[in-house]
Amino acid sequence: MTTTSRRLLVLVFAGTFAAAGIRAGTDGKAITATATEEQPEEYKNWIELAIGGVITSGDRAQFEQEHRLPGDQVYGGIQDLHFEGTFDKNGVFSVDGHALWDINDYDITVQLAKPNLGYIKAGYTEFRNWYDGNAGFFPHNDVFFDPPYPEMHVDRGDAWIELGLRAPDWPEITIRYDHEFRFGQKDSTVWGDTNLTGLLPPSNSTRKIVPSFRNLDEKRDIFSFEASKTIGNTDVLLGMRYEHNTNDYSLNMERGAGQLPPVVSPPGQQRKVTQQQNDDVDLFSGHGITETRITDNLWFTSGYSYTTITNDLSGSRIFGTHWDEAFGEPVPTLGSRDHAFIDLAGTAQIKENVFNANLFWMPFESLAILTGFRYTHENNDSDSTFLAEEPVPNTPPFTPLNPAGGFHYGSPIPVEGARNSDYNRFAERLELRYTGIKDWLFYFQGEWEEEFGNVDEFQSLDEEIPLDKDTNALGQKYTIGATWYPTARLNFAGQYFHRIASYNEDVFSAIFPRLVNQDWNVDDFNIRMTYRPKLPACMGTLALVTRYDFVHTSIDSQWDIFPQEDLLAELQTGEIKKHVISESLNWNPLPRFFLQANFSYVLNQTDTPANDINIDPLTSPTVVNFRNDYWTVTSGIGYIIDDKTDFYADYYFYCANDYFKNPAVAMPYGMGATENAVSATVTRKLSKTMRLQLKYGYFNYRDVTSGGHNNYQAHSLFSSLQIRF
Repeated sequence: MTTTSRRLLVLVFAGTFAAAGIRAGTDGKAITATATEEQPEEYKNWIELAIGGVITSGDRAQFEQEHRLPGDQVYGGIQDLHFEGTFDKNGVFSVDGHALWDINDYDITVQLAKPNLGYIKAGYTEFRNWYDGNAGFFPHNDVFFDPPYPEMHVDRGDAWIELGLRAPDWPEITIRYDHEFRFGQKDSTVWGDTNLTGLLPPSNSTRKIVPSFRNLDEKRDIFSFEASKTIGNTDVLLGMRYEHNTNDYSLNMERGAGQLPPVVSPPGQQRKVTQQQNDDVDLFSGHGITETRITDNLWFTSGYSYTTITNDLSGSRIFGTHWDEAFGEPVPTLGSRDHAFIDLAGTAQIKENVFNANLFWMPFESLAILTGFRYTHENNDSDSTFLAEEPVPNTPPFTPLNPAGGFHYGSPIPVEGARNSDYNRFAERLELRYTGIKDWLFYFQGEWEEEFGNVDEFQSLDEEIPLDKDTNALGQKYTIGATWYPTARLNFAGQYFHRIASYNEDVFSAIFPRLVNQDWNVDDFNIRMTYRPKLPACMGTLALVTRYDFVHTSIDSQWDIFPQEDLLAELQTGEIKKHVISESLNWNPLPRFFLQANFSYVLNQTDTPANDINIDPLTSPTVVNFRNDYWTVTSGIGYIIDDKTDFYADYYFYCANDYFKNPAVAMPYGMGATENAVSATVTRKLSKTMRLQLKYGYFNYRDVTSGGHNNYQAHSLFSSLQIRF
């Protein structure tokens, strides 16, 4: 079934039930006759029709990506639909959904339910995400490459059916089938390169700022089964799941963009890279869960799951003058580092076993204890082969397709690689909560996780020494907190936690420098005050929430140089400090008027010793200390004009000023952007069965990081009419 036919089916299906429902509401005189003034008629069904549109200026694709609305076109249809009825005395039939054209937003659910027997329901969902194809901007000479596809989108969907047995004295059984898909194009952050940056070669003029994109085609079929039953004081749930996935991906990028020497090659012979990957995945999992209520204050839960995943992999990486070219076509501008491969074939298998147990105990009314344990065993086994294609210099006789100084691919080199890993993970948790002191709550949490593993891997090309290492990791987190309620209108809460994560490797054989030890230490402290002051009756009610967070993270790392086995000294490679101040306000000065406002300010600084390193002859470090400071404001007001008319307006503001220009040695990074968004909505009740809504929105976005190429302004209009019957 094509995408167009699926959408048409959803629209016709939803519209048919909507029309039938309206006729039932207008022709159902028996229902109207039973209504009385003392008991107004209840309208259980409705349809809401909507139409809207957006007018944009600037980067329309950026607006579509941020707000998930199509720009410069009209959209509309059925915004919301609900229809229900009865059959066979006590059976229930219902339809819910919506269908909006040109926004690719469709959803419909049809259900038949019979008490003391079960239900059957089916549905279809589809929605669209938009993507902006823009890539990097280089401020040194304002170079920017227009993307091959400025506006892209990916459609996601799910067609499903579910059956449930809910008969007395029988287990509750649920069987479900889903067919999910994801299809379309999106941008990628794996950008192509160019040397047209205005920098001299001694300054390393090449930068990766050229747009690239991915083609996606994913399909997934899921079968699931669950059965649950209460046996005595124990609830038992058993289930299984099978998935079959087929994925077809391609990454499309350009090398040396804009660098064509016109004397050597005519236009249209750039180096286009198409990296194709195909996956054929089968997943099977089974699980069992028990919950036993030993006494009212002593509960025990346990669970076990087994999962196995197998994947057949294929793919290629091909250079050509166009995307999706066959291998072997001449590429006059081929470079010496344009490594390609063909005939990739591989298999992978993952097996995972997980067991967990938890105990909840309240020895006293004021004390609760929760303990938990989890064990995981994971084994990964994969291998692959491919033909590596390496560039070799051209030889006479030279032609436009075989230029002097150029390259072509030589004889293919068979390559094989394999990886095996085995991990054991243990996790424990302890939580205590105490309320024995009046107006106080105290709690403590401890979490621990240990990992032990072994990794063996090799590749026959460029790695004469295989990797053989043992890994171990230890994670710890300790949390303590308290909440104090001095009055009914005021409370304070504070929390502190310390987290330690240590990663260590014992490397027996390897090549290239490797990170062998790393320690993360995180300290997080936050305090919150909630205050509802008593105001004069003429000022209504007010609620304030004030919060402050401080997070400090230090990272210590140690490297080893293989195969020389030179263990370097451990250094602090990073320090992160983060302050977050936030305020929330809710004020109802009048019964028919309210005001909400939220403010947050974030100060985030990352320091690294690499900031002190200048690579000669450059005079600026490549990696510098980094800031991520920003603040946001959201607010909204609502006013009930009369018993038929409501008004609501909101405002959003975001600002970050962390853009850092370091073009001589690196890509500029950091966010520099400002965004304003405001909307106003009026809702009018036209009659007992009809309600009209009108909404206007304005959006303004300014982005320094992209050199203004992502800037946009937009005006949106939206209207809906709800009819109840």
